[in-house]
Parts: sequence; C-alpha cells; structure tokens
Amino acid sequence: MNKVLTIIGFFVLLNTLTGQVLFNQSYHNLGDVTKEDAKYFDFTLTNAGTVNAVVLRVEEPYGIDVKFSKKEILPDSTIIVRIKYTPKKKEQFKKNIPVWVSVNNEPITFTLEGNALTFDVNEALQCPDFKIKKQEQELRSDLKIRVIDINTKKPIKDAQVEVIWDGLIYKKLKTNKSGETIQSLKWDNYYLVVNADGYGTKEQDFYVNEKNGFIEFELGEPTAEEIIAIKKDTVVQEVVIIEPNDSISTKELPVNLFTPNNVVFCIDVSVSMKQQGRLDLLKAAMIELLNGLRPIDKLAIVTYASSTEIALESQYVTDKTSITQLIQDLTAGGYTAGGKGIKKAYQVAKENFIDGGNNQVIIATDGAFNLDKGDKGILENVAANLKKGVTISVVGVKNEKWTVESMSDIATTGNGHYIHIQSYQQAKSVLMDEIKLNSRKK
Repeated sequence: MNKVLTIIGFFVLLNTLTGQVLFNQSYHNLGDVTKEDAKYFDFTLTNAGTVNAVVLRVEEPYGIDVKFSKKEILPDSTIIVRIKYTPKKKEQFKKNIPVWVSVNNEPITFTLEGNALTFDVNEALQCPDFKIKKQEQELRSDLKIRVIDINTKKPIKDAQVEVIWDGLIYKKLKTNKSGETIQSLKWDNYYLVVNADGYGTKEQDFYVNEKNGFIEFELGEPTAEEIIAIKKDTVVQEVVIIEPNDSISTKELPVNLFTPNNVVFCIDVSVSMKQQGRLDLLKAAMIELLNGLRPIDKLAIVTYASSTEIALESQYVTDKTSITQLIQDLTAGGYTAGGKGIKKAYQVAKENFIDGGNNQVIIATDGAFNLDKGDKGILENVAANLKKGVTISVVGVKNEKWTVESMSDIATTGNGHYIHIQSYQQAKSVLMDEIKLNSRKK
C-alpha cells in the first residue's frame, strides 16, 4: 500500500510542479431559456504550468455538445470550452460535463443549468462554430516586479516571487541581477508574496491592467518588534508523525487519531473582502484545508453579503477538484449581514450532524459584528447551538484590531477559537490546526 501511495504521490507532485490547468468558472446557470435563446456558455481553461496540456476526452451527457477552440493548451495560454444543451421538452435541466486534461489527475467537471420554457424538436444539437460568435480578445499586460534592499536600495538577485491567483499559486518567479522579473498576466487581481534569504517576506495584493504594470518591494531584516509580533500571531502546527496504512486517512488527519468532521464555512463576501487581498488569502486557507480532509469528512460553504446563499451543499469530500474550483469562483460584493449568514450555517451544520464527530461552523470575515444592536441575537444563537453539539470558530482576515473583541466573544461563547490570518504563510496552516484541535479523539 505504501509503495502505491508513494507512486501516486510522485505523479501528483510531478503534475503540481510542471502542469496546472485553471478555469474562470466551472458552473453557469442559463436561467429561463426559450427556443430563440442561445443555449450555450463559454467556459475557459488556462494553462498555468510549464508544459503543454492536452484535452484528452470529454463525457457528453444526453443533449450536450462540447466544442474546444483548441485541444492543446500551451503554457500561459487559454482555450475556450463551449458547452451547449439542446432540450427536447420543457424541463429544468442540470448537466455535469467531465473533461479530462493531460496534466490533471482528476477530470474537470463543468456544470450547465437552466429552465427550458420552450423547445424546438428540429434544433440542431451541435454547438455553434467559433466563427459565428467573435470571441473577445484576451486582455493581458506585462507585470514588472522589482525587489530592492530597504536600506541600500540596491537590487536583490534571486528573490522568490509567488503570484497567487484565486487562492492557488499561479507562478513562481525569481528576480535577475537587476532585482527584476517580468510576467505576462491577464487583467485581474493577484496576491504577491516576495521573499529573499536574509531579508524576510512581504506581501501585497495588486490589480494588473494596461495602466498598472509595475510594483516594487523593499525587503529588509524585520525589527525585533516585528519578530515578536509574528511569533505571537503564528499558530504552532501540531506535527503528527504517522504513515497512513488505509485508503481514508490523509497525512494531516489519520483516522485512528481524528474523528469525522462536519465543517460549514460561513464566508463574508461583502465588498470589503476584495481589498488587501483578503479573499485570496481566505481562498488559499480553504483550499489548503480541503486538501487535508478525508472522504469521511463533510464540507459545506455558506456565503453572506447583501444576501445569504449556500454556495456548496454539505457533501463528503470525495471530489476535491470541483470543490477547489467552486472556492476559486467565489467573488465579493455587497454589504455585510453576518447574523443571517450564521443562522444559515448553523442550519446546514445541524442538518448534516455527525454523531460522535466534530460538528463545527467556521466564520471568516474582515469585519465586526454589532453584538449590541443589529446582530445582538448572535451570542444567544451561538450558545443555543453549542448545547446541540455545534461549535463555532471565527477567522479574522486582515481585520482591524477594533474588530477582534466581537469576533473573540462569538468564538468563546461557541467553545471555539478566534483565528487571525495576516499572511499567506498563516493562511496555509491555521484552518487545519483548528480542525485538529477540535476533532482529535479523546
């Protein structure tokens, strides 16, 4: 078994190092459609790796036709995946279309949903050709990143630059002797993590477009005060040295040490989460936790802003590729309505309760809860649900100091913890640390 796991792990590592295909989104709802409406949608696949990727095959359910603008995806290039559904009766439809790509270990599953109000029995099943609809030109710009010494202002050679895009590492770069590196990027928000030996690390979010193509980082030794702050703010991860000898355990959560988890994320997607790279850090944290969960663990995602939505129905963690894409697709906008989000998250947690397991809601936000006025019922709700076996922890993502008190009050009342994410390094460990604390067998 260990030999098989080693071989599988080698290929997973190989693909991680050389090939990675990302997509703009994996789900689209056409809404109400009539026979005159276009019944297709254009998804995209982007090759963020260093080797060519090839579309190997696609599974087309009844009524589905798929066309690719190209079958080969060169590094740093994008292809279009056009998916059409042709209804032959009035119906609500939801079609899952798996696509296998050479550099991915699992199929990429696209979902097309809608409600056919009318239909045409004579309508052709085939997708429209790409020549019929002119595709928008992909907007890209070069981003020049310069890294210099904060004291001497001299360039730093071989500084490492990680470009984070929607929670995943998109590119790993190194600076030249001039302290610079250049990368062509789509116009979008990115989160940059820069470090060099003996200089420490700096991070910043950055939006790339035609007028925004340069950023400079000044690196230097952290002061004694900064070192103390970092140590206080960093959660020490418990190291479990064990080789799983079953097909369920992960390295982080061996089944003999940790009970099954029923985790419900309650995610703040208000407009302020767009700022300072907060949503990127949160996505990175969620994806890192996802990778350590097991098929016996359940995961759900509730989002809140102007309204509350269930972004991911509670399900066993068996399709990590699709869940990763859903996390990457999360967007922010609207005002904050945390109380309603927490109520919905508790509802989902109770409906999927695991007897003898860790049943936990994790709120992630950058803001405060008004426990004296609009959100005054939150603490009573938290206390009531704790009696029913559901704990709650609160993650503050680059939040201000004045917000800590209300977050800590909720976590303490719910027998959980207040967790702070200020950096990418913290994002990659804090959620798994929290799950371990709550799910370890007594």
